[in-house]
Amino acid sequence: MMQKRLLALSISTLFLTACGGDDNNDTQSPLQSLGIQCASVETASGNQSGLLTPQLVDTYQSGAEFASAAAEIVSYDRCSDKLYVVNAQAATVDVLSLSATDSAPAKQGSIDLSAAAAAAQVEIGAANSVSARQGLVAVAIEGANKQADGLIALYRSDTLALLGTYPAGALPDMVTLSEDGRYILTANEGEPSGDYKNDPEGSITIVDLNKGFSADKAVVRQVGFKEFNRGASRAAELPAGVRISGPAGTTVAQDLEPEYLTLSSDGGTAWVALQENNALVIVDVANARVRSFAALGEKPWNAASGNQLDASNKDGAGKFSSYEQLAGLYMPDTLASISINGNTYILSANEGDGREYVYETTQQTCEAAGHLWDGDDFTGLPAFSTEQDDCISHLDEIEGGDLYDITDAAHPLKAALDDNNQLKKLKFIRNGDSVATDETLLTYGARSFSIWNAAGELVYDSGDFIAKKVFGLEPDHFNSDNEINGSPDDRSDNKGIEPEAIETATIGDRHFAFVGLERQGGVMVFDISNPQAPVFQSYVNNRNFNEPVCTEVNEDNECENGTYRPEAGDLAPESIEYFSRLGKHYIAIGNEVSGTTSVYQLSFAAQ
Repeated sequence: MMQKRLLALSISTLFLTACGGDDNNDTQSPLQSLGIQCASVETASGNQSGLLTPQLVDTYQSGAEFASAAAEIVSYDRCSDKLYVVNAQAATVDVLSLSATDSAPAKQGSIDLSAAAAAAQVEIGAANSVSARQGLVAVAIEGANKQADGLIALYRSDTLALLGTYPAGALPDMVTLSEDGRYILTANEGEPSGDYKNDPEGSITIVDLNKGFSADKAVVRQVGFKEFNRGASRAAELPAGVRISGPAGTTVAQDLEPEYLTLSSDGGTAWVALQENNALVIVDVANARVRSFAALGEKPWNAASGNQLDASNKDGAGKFSSYEQLAGLYMPDTLASISINGNTYILSANEGDGREYVYETTQQTCEAAGHLWDGDDFTGLPAFSTEQDDCISHLDEIEGGDLYDITDAAHPLKAALDDNNQLKKLKFIRNGDSVATDETLLTYGARSFSIWNAAGELVYDSGDFIAKKVFGLEPDHFNSDNEINGSPDDRSDNKGIEPEAIETATIGDRHFAFVGLERQGGVMVFDISNPQAPVFQSYVNNRNFNEPVCTEVNEDNECENGTYRPEAGDLAPESIEYFSRLGKHYIAIGNEVSGTTSVYQLSFAAQ
């Protein structure tokens, strides 16, 4: 049975009871006082049985340059009944309407972020993230100088008028509004400059809108990590397993890099992914204070674990093996939270990410700084002091073949590190100048999704299921690159299918997870009603591997002219958003490389 209802905005009695309201009521909340009238949305209700399968409705194509992050993050606002999509290339947020018959997306307008820059009197760079709730649209914007503080801009959804701007930390990479619209939070990555001369501290910005939207009424607080620096007041609370790996002299506050965050249903707790640090930080939102950290540990790839990976891009796709004393760090990117049977669970897409800081200079300057030159060798030539190319100031990645040279002869993986068909090309984390016999070698990411409890303890990991399932379904294209069609096995040595995006949905009495695979493309669906034992539902991939990705490609199928070819389909799912309208269930997927936003209807089929 479907029910029709005018969206009620009564989640928090502290903040709001409805978007619109009586203008003569002196007790109106700030949101009520805006008078935003919400759309009438027919949401789906009732239990659903059978396998959940997404079915493509339609795709919006931004027309932006290929691989320019023109459709990175997508958010649905039930109040306005629209999708909001970050278009980093154009420094805008695209506003997509949804068809009244099937929810097909179409561009209706856009939010120009220049007004926010003018209001805040700062120079801005790219928009990184958007979150829309309760008729509000929050946008995270980095500074023109990425190491400078960024900005949060807040708009109303009906007129797209700017409501306010709020200072964020350096490189706000992700933004979210609490369900009731009271809080805005950003994860500020604080990424250093390529030459490592400027390394801002990572942080989390919390904006409390309980008293209003203007600068004098909104309460903005920055949650940093100085108190966890060595010798500081809370240093002993930082678990040993939280990975600190920046260049010498880096403080803990500089090294911790918030990547993504998710909120509890009441908005009181935030779980923040520290991707490069392989950890979560748990934050008390109301008090703007770090409660605790959770070090996520290692995922074994040994025989006892039952986990296998395709570690080589030189042996053909789908050659799975286990390796003793080999493990991956989870290093999650996207997080999502869900309540099941009264318990909160955190889901992570375990992408993995290394630290590589690169800048352009001459070979002479690079080598004088003690950095690694990554261009042509001009030693002794006139170009030595004039030609510029890439110079690496810090790199924690090392290939298996190079790791072989510093690994003890008795290590069980010694021979595999020198074998192109095994670990020679695999990207490892370099932890020192030598590897002892009993040392576990570490790789980036877990090629999986995981479920954690509220304390950050592992409840479930999908092991090698995703990779093996994708290989079974798409054997000729397994571990492809997301910018090149005709590239099977290309990513086997570098994080594989690369789970990037994750979303949850509760439909009736069932709970689901949607996992986006950035390199392979496509989305996997799992029933997670039993968090200890999820059940696979379906896999869908709106990518055509047999079509060129651009209107001009070279002999290696790489894009030559920057013009995306729609026949190639969706490339690089970066975000997933669940929503319900027209009495049906949907997900929207933002695809970073193709610049496309696709809407799928969720259908249930008998098993």
